[in-house]
Amino acid sequence: MEYQKFIPEGWKNTKEEFNLMELQTAKQSGTILQGLVEKCDENYNLQIQLGKNIIGVIPRNEMDILNKDDFGLTKQSICKNKVGQFVQFKVKEIFDENRLLLSRKEVRKRSLKLGKK
Repeated sequence: MEYQKFIPEGWKNTKEEFNLMELQTAKQSGTILQGLVEKCDENYNLQIQLGKNIIGVIPRNEMDILNKDDFGLTKQSICKNKVGQFVQFKVKEIFDENRLLLSRKEVRKRSLKLGKK
């Protein structure tokens, strides 16, 4: 039996590598990508290795829209528990050729809208 993964969790357990052109195209088209969370930093931002020398960061405020703490930020435990897991995201901003801003929250919003249909 195959189990369905829930957005914005990863839909397959294979690590993909992207080049900058693919990431720019994904940003422009709003394509949902996935990656393996490699680190939760000291500010509870997630870091994903997207390609050779390309790091994607999902800031704590772009992680989730439901699991919030008293300050309106994603709970620290959610951030820590994502390390080693595949998550879906959209590319929000490309700062330079090796640093990108990603959003998991945008994917979550989309999944909640689809679930209401």
